[in-house]
Amino acid sequence: MPRFKSALFAACLLALPATAFAGDPGLDAFMAIFKAHPPQPVAAPDIKAIPLSNTGSPDTTQWEIMEGYRTARNVTQPALYPVLPATGTANGTAVIIAPGGAFLTLAFDTEGMEVAKYLAARGITCFVLTYRVDQTPRDIDGLAAAIANRVGKAPAKMTHGDIPAASEAPALADGLAAMTYVRSHAADYGIDAKKIGFMGFSAGGMETMNVATRYDAATRPDFIGVIYGAMHDVLPPADAPPAFIAVAADDPLLGYASVPIFDAWREAGKSAELHIYAHGGHGFGMRKVGTSAEHWIDDYYNWLIAEHLTTVR
Repeated sequence: MPRFKSALFAACLLALPATAFAGDPGLDAFMAIFKAHPPQPVAAPDIKAIPLSNTGSPDTTQWEIMEGYRTARNVTQPALYPVLPATGTANGTAVIIAPGGAFLTLAFDTEGMEVAKYLAARGITCFVLTYRVDQTPRDIDGLAAAIANRVGKAPAKMTHGDIPAASEAPALADGLAAMTYVRSHAADYGIDAKKIGFMGFSAGGMETMNVATRYDAATRPDFIGVIYGAMHDVLPPADAPPAFIAVAADDPLLGYASVPIFDAWREAGKSAELHIYAHGGHGFGMRKVGTSAEHWIDDYYNWLIAEHLTTVR
């Protein structure tokens, strides 16, 4: 698949909500690609999930594979998938990772497991969060229609979050529940209860910003990572955590949404680091996109070290 088509595909389906706007022929191109390369059913990950709620059921989650990467949709029971450092290598830092996907699906591998593997190899205990998303028809045509509906409503040059509260509220509750679980089980995993971070991508980045502005003492993240995300027009809390923010300048959807996060944190006197890569589009995650955006994970890790949030293994 040509690179521009691959990027369009990834951005439309794996991140919030798409690269195409209403009336843009890019939407028609995406729908043609989607139908020509539909997601295929795949088995659930071979990792024992940690349920965060008694509501819903893991049986509703629809696992699929696209472009060689797993996604999840129709999640009704939130869960954490732990990815642990090798025995004897954990350094006490932990990160909860929220994949993106327009609150319709979750890019479980490219914005979850692949990130977790990188960090776990460096001593960081990780938990990939499958939070509740809007339900979509189980058939491919129904899914395509749901995506097209959300794509068509995506505003251009979005600077702040613009997703219905009905979509965000369950995800926020799941994010806070994830913080509660990891902090309350810190001793079980050899985690420093004061070094638990939260990071997310696109819709997961919005999830991260919701957690980072609506926590209490028990659920406050000690640091956050926002990768091509957005926030609502709210002031940072008085004890807002340090923030790492990354985006591609040519991101056609959320390319304008990261700077307001940085500015809000800076104006409040809070620690923030912003990386804007010239090229990478939307939804690059851990994909090989052939630009400097591929190295955001290295920049994130170096930031953790510089901020004394983790130690070099």
